[in-house]
Amino acid sequence: SLFILFSNSLSELPSPKIKSKTLFVKMLTTDASNLMSKAQTKEEKDITKKVYEIIRYSDPVSNDALSAIESQITVRFKEFENAICENSEKATSLGEELIILIEDRNTKCKLLK
Repeated sequence: SLFILFSNSLSELPSPKIKSKTLFVKMLTTDASNLMSKAQTKEEKDITKKVYEIIRYSDPVSNDALSAIESQITVRFKEFENAICENSEKATSLGEELIILIEDRNTKCKLLK
């Protein structure tokens, strides 16, 4: 009886495979959240919030077929992060490009289900 309860609770835990497939969006969400506090101008605050929101509401489960676009998102996010930290005027356009990439990833993610 105790064994049955224990085994049932184990089956409800996410498998390591699922954890690794959700890691990309979880890490990106954390990075985007942290970046919002570094934004200084109103434009930077607005775009960092938009980026955070779209990542936050993205499908967390990744797929091997999404690896190319997720690599592009990672590179673009780093550029966006650097632009925010350097108070660059490119921040807004990089943020908008990042949003387009994330929307594209989300669309492809839906197609793969």
